[in-house]
Amino acid sequence: MDLPIEIWIGQAEGNWLSALYSHAKKLYENTFLPSHDHTHHLRVWNISKQLMKEIASSGSFLTPELVEGVLIASFFHDLGMVESIREDHGRLGRLLCQSWFSESGQVPPAGFAGILEAIEMHDRKQARIYQDPEMVSSPGILAILSVADDLEAMGVIGIYRYAEIYLLRDIPLKDLGHRILVNAEHRFSRLHASGTASWIPGGYSQQYDELIHFYHLFNSQLQTADQAGEVLEGPVGVINYIRNPGLTRKIRPEDLCSLALEEGAEPAVSDFFNKLKHELEKERL
Repeated sequence: MDLPIEIWIGQAEGNWLSALYSHAKKLYENTFLPSHDHTHHLRVWNISKQLMKEIASSGSFLTPELVEGVLIASFFHDLGMVESIREDHGRLGRLLCQSWFSESGQVPPAGFAGILEAIEMHDRKQARIYQDPEMVSSPGILAILSVADDLEAMGVIGIYRYAEIYLLRDIPLKDLGHRILVNAEHRFSRLHASGTASWIPGGYSQQYDELIHFYHLFNSQLQTADQAGEVLEGPVGVINYIRNPGLTRKIRPEDLCSLALEEGAEPAVSDFFNKLKHELEKERL
């Protein structure tokens, strides 16, 4: 017999998932940002489902309205990046959500104000959400969305996600690894400090370690590399493949695997993109 949380997830997906996924995919048709496109939104939703099942199993209070709200917020939280990859993208996502409901004729669900707040505030990691003493015992949309978004930034997908967005923000190679490590370490430590680590299924600690290890190796290799932008071996080679041809020729990350193999890239580089392709292909509608 299905648990209530599973029934609520099924109902929410039946009502919203197809329309929201299609809308996100359409918005990203003319924007090359694989790390945050419709597939990212689906992954965040799938992580959110895992979190809510963990939360429900611990006896914390959840409702069908909360589940529905998390689903909708998951599919709008980064849509603002079609217009801006800066910190204002949450506010833009909020506006896009309001516009979609207005133009599609869909009736906003109960608690719509909370959905909009979660979309706008999800990337403001210093916000009050992590200081709320009731966050763990009675989580809201923003808390679940923020944690899910943080977890999606781990592992091999996180390595690509960080590299793509930081390169597009014109962070130079010499600063890239250090900036990413500071951000990733802050994300992970905040999860533990807030108590939300109790929601997290097994495996994410290993994914965090994988990301941290990669960028420490990247920094070490960079220190001894001549003409770092030309290196095609090791972690620096991976980042250079993401930078060029990935971003310059708009080649999706799952297709960089074939290109690396065709060009005879070092095994560590082609193996990275093969693993990335496998992870990205796990979740599709």
